[in-house]
Amino acid sequence: MLNVKIFWLSLIQFFKAMNEFIINEFLKLRLENGKTLIYVNDKKIIQCKYLLLNNEIAAHDMSTKDNQNITVDDQAESLDHSLELDDRNEISIPPEAEFWAHSSNLQAWYESKYNTHVLHLNLAFPLLRRLTKAGDNLAKKAFEKEILKRFRSGNLNVMTFLIKEGYLDHLSIEESDQLYQELSFETYKELQKRLKESSKKNEGFVV
Repeated sequence: MLNVKIFWLSLIQFFKAMNEFIINEFLKLRLENGKTLIYVNDKKIIQCKYLLLNNEIAAHDMSTKDNQNITVDDQAESLDHSLELDDRNEISIPPEAEFWAHSSNLQAWYESKYNTHVLHLNLAFPLLRRLTKAGDNLAKKAFEKEILKRFRSGNLNVMTFLIKEGYLDHLSIEESDQLYQELSFETYKELQKRLKESSKKNEGFVV
């Protein structure tokens, strides 16, 4: 009787492990009811809505020396959105396959020391902020560094995102002022224009 109980407990743990991918003590993914969910400190944060595929540049290669200036955001237009979830259609790949693909991407992000070039900024920065608040020391080291690095990249979409979502508020006043002082007059004008247009449309970037 005891052996039977041990067998069933082992079986339950096996299936639970199949539906859970632990990145580290703060970050993990779970497959629940066919949906991939991200947890930070055992608190559900977000559902991964769709998977972007790129035949040329894999997520785990983006942090290499040759591709260090290439981001998922820069490549977004050329990425395959065919796996985007649509309320009118069923997902085109099994939930288990999507779950392991998302898990692989987040594992690559963690192994790159939370380099935000590896994930789309709509996912990378909210997760990085959550992990920092949760006490992840690696995330704490990367958070401010990534904000500065990505703002200075010159990508106006990224700069607009960082301002709109309040990420510059995590910097000191001196650091924030320095970023604006580094902008050319033309870039500053275009940035203000985008922020104004975004405000009128009431656009948000939160995932």
